[in-house]
Amino acid sequence: MGGVAIHHILNVVIALMSIVAWLQMALTRGHAVQELATTGLKSLKYFTVLSNLFSGLTSFVFVVFFLMGKVPPYWLLVAKLASATSVMLTFFTVLLFLGPTMGWANMYKSGNLWMHLVLPLLAAIDCCTYAPMRSLPLSSTFVALVPVILYGIVYIARVMILGTVRDGKTIDFYGFARGGVRNLPLVTGVMLVGTWFIALVLKLI
Repeated sequence: MGGVAIHHILNVVIALMSIVAWLQMALTRGHAVQELATTGLKSLKYFTVLSNLFSGLTSFVFVVFFLMGKVPPYWLLVAKLASATSVMLTFFTVLLFLGPTMGWANMYKSGNLWMHLVLPLLAAIDCCTYAPMRSLPLSSTFVALVPVILYGIVYIARVMILGTVRDGKTIDFYGFARGGVRNLPLVTGVMLVGTWFIALVLKLI
């Protein structure tokens, strides 16, 4: 099987399973700890869900261009890099923070297995092996920061307005402000630097 065929198979799997994994999360409970167990459309508040759906969408568009016999345009390659970077940020956040603090079993249960592990790795493999990311300029790695910046603005605003606890329940679902909002600038800086580094690696490999 040639590289082009594998590339398109990966995109079909990513596009399809991002939807399936989200529906599995949105329609069932018991897939995670209480802070991360929101169902229905409310599950769209999680960066994990949004980044995987973004990745699935870009993969779907790749498949459409293939079926039309057209070469993926520049903007689609940049979107592919940005989406793969976003899901790999989720991968490393779970690996380095959420897994140790909330439990590995919860992070890789049900739809979370796909969203936290399988789909990010497939997106990274596709990006590094089959999608022509090396042709992109260095500036494209900064575009990959946009989803994280936009989500960060909403997340920080929510924490600043609502706080971290309401009615005895934790509403800071990722726990980044667990030690106080004074930690948010440091967390933001680490996230942005980490995101850019991930994008750079995906572009260069």
